[in-house]
Amino acid sequence: MLEAKTNRQKVSTIGAITTTGQFLQHTHQGAIKGPQVIAFLTHLLRHVKGKVTVLLDNASIHKTKALSAFVADETRLAVVYLPSYSPELNPVELVWAYVKQQMLANFCPRDLRTLKSRLFQAWQRVRYIHLPTRLLYGGDP
Repeated sequence: MLEAKTNRQKVSTIGAITTTGQFLQHTHQGAIKGPQVIAFLTHLLRHVKGKVTVLLDNASIHKTKALSAFVADETRLAVVYLPSYSPELNPVELVWAYVKQQMLANFCPRDLRTLKSRLFQAWQRVRYIHLPTRLLYGGDP
């Protein structure tokens, strides 16, 4: 007989890749909602110089009134929405796939702290490797 202790705790991550291959992310306990998206965009503006264009999918958390107001007030920031159901157009999906296949495959954490620790290792590894910008953006690195 196999017994498993389960709970509803979870972590969520929001991330971005720059055209130079820089990876930025925030991991949160629980679901990411509108305020966390705005906090992440603020993080991007702090760490990326010049104009910033962000590609977003059509998730409802990306289309809140507060987010629209935030974008309207930030002269350096523009948001472009991807067509619905088109994850293949979103370069950060390759990062999520890499982390799931290379760092989380067959990994069953005992608790949330262990999962967060493994994710921290994954984000450090993603930052260390040279992200394949020609695959991400269709050009040469």
